Amino acid sequence: MPPVNIGKPAVAWALTGAGHFLSESVALIEELCEKREVDVYLSRAATEIVPMYGLEARLRKASRETIREAGYSFPVAGRFFAGSYEALVVAPVTGNTVSKFVTGIADTLVSSLFAQAGKSRVPICVMPTDVAEEVLSPTPEGQLVRVFPRPLDLSQTDKLEVMEGVSLVRSPEALRKWLAESFL
Repeated sequence: MPPVNIGKPAVAWALTGAGHFLSESVALIEELCEKREVDVYLSRAATEIVPMYGLEARLRKASRETIREAGYSFPVAGRFFAGSYEALVVAPVTGNTVSKFVTGIADTLVSSLFAQAGKSRVPICVMPTDVAEEVLSPTPEGQLVRVFPRPLDLSQTDKLEVMEGVSLVRSPEALRKWLAESFL
């Protein structure tokens, strides 16, 4: 899919395979869609996880376009160079994807979006799931389970937090505040 200039810039929102913060992120997408056009990008894992949490219809209804990861190249990432997006939000983002961001690996849809947004100097906001030594995370059935991010995961989050052009938020409330200051 070639880059498109679609008039007024929209917000690109990428979802990874995280269930933690997922329902809160979808609610924020719905709220943002009342003010801005939002294109939602789904990693391969997000394509599996979103339906497990019963959120697929809500995303489809709220977003202007839903793009699923397919293939091995990601020409849609060129939309950042074309001026189609005023920001990239990656929320929630798994520890795996955070590590790719930190090390500069751009071999998936979401990591390519992150790289191209950075190269285009488009503001990026990320909400990692690995933000504390222990988190309570909901299963698709709604049960809360205790998760213990590894020290390595937490250190990657800390490295991402100081990257130029990246705003890191550690909760849905902090993401809502960032969105409110920028778009709502």
